[in-house]
Amino acid sequence: MARETIVEWASATKPITCVALAVLWERGALDIDDPVHHHLPEFAASGKERVSVKHLLTHTAGLTTSITKQASAAELVADICASPLRPDWVPGQRCGYNSIAMWIVAELVTRLDGRPFDQFVREEIFEVAGLDDCWLAMAPEIYERNQARIARIPGIARSGTAYWVTWGRPTGGIHGPISQLGRFYESLGCILSPDTLREMTSHHLTDVYDEVLDARLDRGLGFVLGSAAPQYGFGDRASSGTYGHGGQTWSTAFADPARDLVVAVYLNGAATAAIHADRLPRLLNALYADLADLDDLDG
Repeated sequence: MARETIVEWASATKPITCVALAVLWERGALDIDDPVHHHLPEFAASGKERVSVKHLLTHTAGLTTSITKQASAAELVADICASPLRPDWVPGQRCGYNSIAMWIVAELVTRLDGRPFDQFVREEIFEVAGLDDCWLAMAPEIYERNQARIARIPGIARSGTAYWVTWGRPTGGIHGPISQLGRFYESLGCILSPDTLREMTSHHLTDVYDEVLDARLDRGLGFVLGSAAPQYGFGDRASSGTYGHGGQTWSTAFADPARDLVVAVYLNGAATAAIHADRLPRLLNALYADLADLDDLDG
């Protein structure tokens, strides 16, 4: 794998999806405490009237879908809007990693702005941050030109296929060199105002139990914060103000403002959850130790 290899960021995409919505929040198009159905009327079906935009960003909405096969974005959004919440779920009172909520976040961006979500991300995030070598919904002709650069993850049949790379999933579909993901974190101050970035990366949930991940962690708006279970965290030496997100068992990226540090990691192979929970913190702890030796990271 080379520096320019195009890799799947997987769920490390999610902060970018949430930052896209934050751009519109900053411009006054919505408020994070708005009920989702104020901007997406059909979302109120099946008892979801109390779900707010903030619930989507903190994984406390409890959304469901009946779709279990490949489907278009329009089909997925329509089904999520029509589907009920998880049984006995009260929005905001329980936490459970809710990947499908990102489809609704992306749909809100499209409804409020008018541009397709992938176009909004390119124009409002990628171009602002200088990310000129990554894609959400890579065009087929670009895919054809870049096949030799696209990594295939052993054992993951869909990895690197035209369908997967061109789909444009707001849940985890960005592909590009891992260095571009690091540049996203370096450039957040160019995308959002200091106040908005501070709100996105503040503790909205602290030491909450995630019923899907079966782990305790802190959450901002679209970001995992500070200390978390090993497979979701940033190592033992990351400061409490660190924010970021991982993707499957092969990618993670974060910013540690107290250390003036951005880290983006891609591991060239999937792993079991147990192996990943061991290898990721070991790698990040070693990285912090090496940087401390080189540059007195701990002051």
